[in-house]
Amino acid sequence: MKRLGKFVVLLISVALIAPTLAHGADSYDEQHLSSPAPAKNHQGYLLQDSAEITRFNSGLISFKLDSVGKVESVTACSKLSQAGCEFTIRQFYRAVLQICDANTTVDCLTKVFAKTDDGKELEIIPAGNFADKGKFDFVGDASQNLPTGGGAILIRIPGAPHAGGDLYLVKSEMVGVRDANNSPTAKFNMQRMQTGIFAVAIEKGAFGFNSMSIDPKQYPSVDWTIGAPVGNPPESGRCVMSFETECAKGYPLPQNVAFGLQFRMNNKLDGWLHGRMKAPNITIEKEASGTQLLTVQANAIKVPLIDVWVNNDAMPTSLKAYYAGMPNYGSVSFGTKDQSLSEIAIRRDGNAFNDANTMKEFVNWLPVIGDKAQGMPTAWMLKTMISFGDPNQNPCFAKGNGFAGVVSTNAAQYLDGPPSFDKGEGVLDYKVAAPHLTSSGEVFKGTYDLVMSSAVARCLYGFSQAPIGATISIVSESGEPNIATTLVREKDGFLNLAAYNFTFSSPTVRVKLTQEAAPAPTPSPVATVKPSTAKKATITCVKGKTSKKVTAVNPKCPTGYKKK
Repeated sequence: MKRLGKFVVLLISVALIAPTLAHGADSYDEQHLSSPAPAKNHQGYLLQDSAEITRFNSGLISFKLDSVGKVESVTACSKLSQAGCEFTIRQFYRAVLQICDANTTVDCLTKVFAKTDDGKELEIIPAGNFADKGKFDFVGDASQNLPTGGGAILIRIPGAPHAGGDLYLVKSEMVGVRDANNSPTAKFNMQRMQTGIFAVAIEKGAFGFNSMSIDPKQYPSVDWTIGAPVGNPPESGRCVMSFETECAKGYPLPQNVAFGLQFRMNNKLDGWLHGRMKAPNITIEKEASGTQLLTVQANAIKVPLIDVWVNNDAMPTSLKAYYAGMPNYGSVSFGTKDQSLSEIAIRRDGNAFNDANTMKEFVNWLPVIGDKAQGMPTAWMLKTMISFGDPNQNPCFAKGNGFAGVVSTNAAQYLDGPPSFDKGEGVLDYKVAAPHLTSSGEVFKGTYDLVMSSAVARCLYGFSQAPIGATISIVSESGEPNIATTLVREKDGFLNLAAYNFTFSSPTVRVKLTQEAAPAPTPSPVATVKPSTAKKATITCVKGKTSKKVTAVNPKCPTGYKKK
């Protein structure tokens, strides 16, 4: 750990010139605007974790192809029965979920709740929707697994004030598709779900937002999803969400309040979730109607924000090697992606995925970052997995009735799939990475929570129904132990594991589950019979006028004699 810190400093001092760090003049890290490219011949890296969940508003689009298979038209649909929205080849949706009511009964929120750390329930006051009656809202159809998509939910929590007031925005989004190549009568398949709670204040003005493009020329094929700005260029970062006339500005979430959401799901969750939260408490119930009731409660955490630029001539060798041979993906300034890196500035996006490849990319950026974050915004988010890594995951991960569990951490970068199982060692390994220091220069303390279905754990380790225990260790990148506070408990069908206060840059969280052997059953007492002394008896036997007495344990008359 310490050796890596010195190594980072050495690289920066030799490399050139310190990289350009994007320390904006933001009052709050939750309103951080990404820094502009300083000049040509630069590459940047942005990791602003909330950007993915807040990037788009609701929308439903339907594709049609021409006779040679090219995209002929893309229609924004307000409902499936709308003219031009007939299902011919492919339809795609982003649905910001609504509060359940008489019209929207599934794939919606049944309640929002909050309580203080000392257990006090806080009043929740509905405050309408943000982007009420949005331009691309649509009506769902449960028979086709299509949720209703509208504006984000606004609530007030007077007992949980923040720097901008007491207003909160809840954005819960489902993303899904149906494809006629799979079936001409296919229903929608939910690809992923993500939800977040944000402390906000509304600012009036001229703003914009990202919608899905309906320009067929933008689509090389129906497999693409293309964004298109509406109104002014969206101020990603400063506005949690926006539309043409309003911006929901972000503020720090209180960390002494446990926020909670409950969903009624027609599109059932499957596999693993990952999140930005601390001490999550989760329950899943199957209702009589077949729907799934998901309840999540947790505290917010602070997550590092990374926003840096570096001159290509000063880029560390390992980072150059990582990008060697790759296409110029990212947002480009001073030119186009087709030009050489020396003629443009390109920012790499660290927000889209959390897989082994993006983990490697982040670790290679650490020498440029200087092992110090550019901000520490608060976050409360939960997402379904996008990448699962090894497609041949242990079959035990499917044992939790389709839902295996949740992993959550405040690390800047992590793997969103379930922890890898080391069969030889009998442990679950989970990789995380972050700068060693916060934006204020303090040592960054890590958090890790794993909520795993007890059925999954028992299958994985061949355990009985007896209670499960665990040991959690943090191993630094040098292989040395990393001291942390750990918690373990089993409750309501889930095993809860937690590790707090460990340090970075790229440690491994190692979990080994244990179970005490069931005590051998006490043998039932066996009755012992003492041998008894047999008693003798005497009988009289006769034969004519002759009589004879016979004494024995079981006396019998001699042959020819009869018992008198």
